[in-house]
Amino acid sequence: MSEVMTAPIPVVRKCRIEDVFDANFIELIRLVPRNPFVRALILKLTGKMPGSEQETFEQIKDWVETNCDKRARPASVRRGRNNLEGGIAINVEFSETEYGRADYSVPRSGSEEFRIGSEDLMEMVQEAIEAGGGIDEVVDVVAGKIDDDAWNQCNPDLDNYGDYDYDEHEATDSGNSETSYSRNQIRNAVLAFVRERHPELAAEL
Repeated sequence: MSEVMTAPIPVVRKCRIEDVFDANFIELIRLVPRNPFVRALILKLTGKMPGSEQETFEQIKDWVETNCDKRARPASVRRGRNNLEGGIAINVEFSETEYGRADYSVPRSGSEEFRIGSEDLMEMVQEAIEAGGGIDEVVDVVAGKIDDDAWNQCNPDLDNYGDYDYDEHEATDSGNSETSYSRNQIRNAVLAFVRERHPELAAEL
């Protein structure tokens, strides 16, 4: 009686490891594939944890490519033009440095437009004028809103990783986050909006 040969089930790869992690982190996995902190970072970045049977770099690579999805990137935004009908958009630069218990740090940065709708902007303008202020006060209010809301409202692409720093430092499992923007851009955007939509108020600013 002849044996029936069963063809092996083909491995379906969802992506390449380079589509999931940046080159620096891939090298870190290659160096210490069983390090628990490296595995914790894999869980943080993918939402999944490799099993204990994945011990070598090649095993982790195969696991990532068959189980994890490519990193989602936000849709590109046309920059340099204010959406006058919908308010204004201010380009904000985001940066952060993540620190971890594996004695590493890595800086990331990106940018995205922070949008303020026309109704909200007009409320800021009118309140500033009623209080006896002008464009400087409106700029202060808009800048404060960016400082308070930009990280929650925007989804900047922070895939531009810097070099990993393995110098010893106090590990915190957290990081610092910053935003920067041009107050001149805020001023110009507000004035352009008011002149276009409410020219009767332009002289009061």
